[in-house]
Amino acid sequence: MLAEISYALGSADFLRQRKAALSDRTLHLYESARQLDKYALVDLSGKKSAFAAPIRLKALHAVGNDEFRGFMSYQSFTLAKKDRTVLRKWAAELLDKSAASNKQLLSGYLLERTDDAATTVLLTWWQSAGDLENWLANPAYEPLRQFSAPGPQNEYFFDQYHLAE
Repeated sequence: MLAEISYALGSADFLRQRKAALSDRTLHLYESARQLDKYALVDLSGKKSAFAAPIRLKALHAVGNDEFRGFMSYQSFTLAKKDRTVLRKWAAELLDKSAASNKQLLSGYLLERTDDAATTVLLTWWQSAGDLENWLANPAYEPLRQFSAPGPQNEYFFDQYHLAE
């Protein structure tokens, strides 16, 4: 399990240059499947971020075998403390159950943004986009669904990415 994952957003050309300059690290360039020309360079080295303005994520729970290929799902939940505690408990349980029963889940991380402890991030890597969609539609995902609709008590964001390399 990695203790930290960080990423930077930017243009494909800029992020490719950063990746080349940081060739001693495990970096993956991802392209959004939902928004044209949106790229993220994800540092999966487990080391402190080398990006100038990174988004740093501290690992709280992880499953899988740290295969960071395939299709990546990014879900971000900003919640009050009580709801955040419940979400993190349910998300960890869901990751454990999914890893045990779903071979299409390659890796899953429950993380906290280091610059905003109220924000929890769920990163999962899948064999394909269809595998992710099946997981999101599965009844086992139901407990998290209540947190995935924006509302007055919740800020929710998600994106889906494929490798751009």
